[in-house]
Amino acid sequence: MNLKYTPLWLASLVIFSCTEKSESFNTDELIGVWSGLLFQTESKYDSIVVFPAELPTEAILFYDGEKKLYPLVLNSQTLEFKGSSGLRFDAILPENSQTLKGIITNDLWAQSLTFEKVKDKWVSKMYKPEIIDTDYIVYLEFYKDSPGVVQANIQSNKENRKLHFTIKEVLIDGTNIDFEITNSRFGLAASYETENKNISLEYGNAGGNRKIQLTKLKGDELEGYFPRPINDKYEYKIPVSPDGLMQTASLDKVGINMSLLEFMDEANRGNLEHIHSVIITKDQKLVLEEYFHGYDREYLHDTRSAFKSIAALAVGKSMMQNSELEVENSILDYYPEYEIDDPQKNKITIHHALTMSTGIELEDEDKMQWDNNDWVGYKLHLPMKHEPGKEFEYSSGGSNLLTGVIEQSADTYLPLFVYKEILLPMGINKFQMLTSPKWRGYLAGNFYLRPIDFTKFGLLVLNKGKWNGEQLIAESWIEKSTKSHIKCSYPRDSDYGYLWRLMNRNVGGIQISTIEAWGNGGQFLIIIPELDMTVTFTSGNYNLFPEMERPFEILNNYILPAVILTEK
Repeated sequence: MNLKYTPLWLASLVIFSCTEKSESFNTDELIGVWSGLLFQTESKYDSIVVFPAELPTEAILFYDGEKKLYPLVLNSQTLEFKGSSGLRFDAILPENSQTLKGIITNDLWAQSLTFEKVKDKWVSKMYKPEIIDTDYIVYLEFYKDSPGVVQANIQSNKENRKLHFTIKEVLIDGTNIDFEITNSRFGLAASYETENKNISLEYGNAGGNRKIQLTKLKGDELEGYFPRPINDKYEYKIPVSPDGLMQTASLDKVGINMSLLEFMDEANRGNLEHIHSVIITKDQKLVLEEYFHGYDREYLHDTRSAFKSIAALAVGKSMMQNSELEVENSILDYYPEYEIDDPQKNKITIHHALTMSTGIELEDEDKMQWDNNDWVGYKLHLPMKHEPGKEFEYSSGGSNLLTGVIEQSADTYLPLFVYKEILLPMGINKFQMLTSPKWRGYLAGNFYLRPIDFTKFGLLVLNKGKWNGEQLIAESWIEKSTKSHIKCSYPRDSDYGYLWRLMNRNVGGIQISTIEAWGNGGQFLIIIPELDMTVTFTSGNYNLFPEMERPFEILNNYILPAVILTEK
């Protein structure tokens, strides 16, 4: 092979896999699942200290023994400082000074902070963002096919690796192991270390070349690779309340037939591949909460575009606080910094952004985020394709235009507004939110929540905006958001509300109307008003069809029939 024009990462793999042939070994030693840490995201800061506790004036950021001091600005009950390169700190200090709730924004991520009062200071640890590269464990399984030839499969618990490539053939030459894979943009090679019985794996992509050590897993260490431990008979347990307020009950107590649990059977394990959680509430009670592939309740999960539906609730919340905010208002009224004189763009309203019908040409989302500092400006300066309101075209850039609407109306940094006005009243203390280089929260997705907290938004909608007796979102806004305003392109001719999908599911000849939030990879919040029920899924089948919609098979084939058996 001529390496002159070969990418460095691929060239190194070629050199690695073409080293001098060494002694052979019994290939049966490979059979099994091997694992190692392929990627790991680092945290820039270790912790933050805010002092004095009663009326804080300064904050210190710590990293690896070093510290940097920032003076705080106190504005009513809000504290803040701004640093360089998008660094900022925002906090809510109640009058009684008994608690401190804060957010740190850095490297395009806003994260909640959990403060503890230590003498006369507030102290919070800072954790790595829960993005896809955080502690990304790779699993390499060797097995023999029916003719006895060694084959391999590579996976991760976080995402379905089929999105990137699959292994077509394993080529063993001495202790060198080469892999023929389905995508030439990646490289994969390995060697078997006969002395310590480890595998040295080299993985290459456009981001560079990585060499990691893989160790062979024992039978009780496979939970991350498989959805559930093999040969572990499933035993249903009533979930534990996450906050002491959410009630729990058994499936049978709320009238759900136990046949629902058949999707957990060993024979149906394929239904759960790369599904990370399934959560069900019925009659306002939590009745099922299960996690797979090593996930648990505390793990923050990316809701992807399902967050758009929560963004619609945030618009409604800001309307409760500012009577001048109406859906007929022009989007450009909230972006005075842009000089746009296109008469069609001046007709784009908040209603159009909420219904995916701005008429602006569809953006390249990767180009918008990677090649532009101003994501809103990028979208607004694209040419018009349709008259506003005439055509539905799914657009993350279009829904993100609501960012300025909320920030201008509430006169608050968007992540702080969402945290203070929506999350904290619902008992949601942990979140992570993508922000743009312009210090704007991103309303189109990449919002991380615990799946159980994602479920709470389904209950909020079922309760017409009430949470724990408080009218958190106006009932009129819930009704307006969840009624049809336009026909959606997928599924064809389905109804679309204000960033909510309105579906009719046919189960055994019975039509069931649902309100749904959808996110790439299989993030689904399904609200079923006529059954007083919510179903939440989080998954890792990103950009893969039909795998992404595997949760719908569980919903339609197991969950809804088990309810209909007793409801109808």
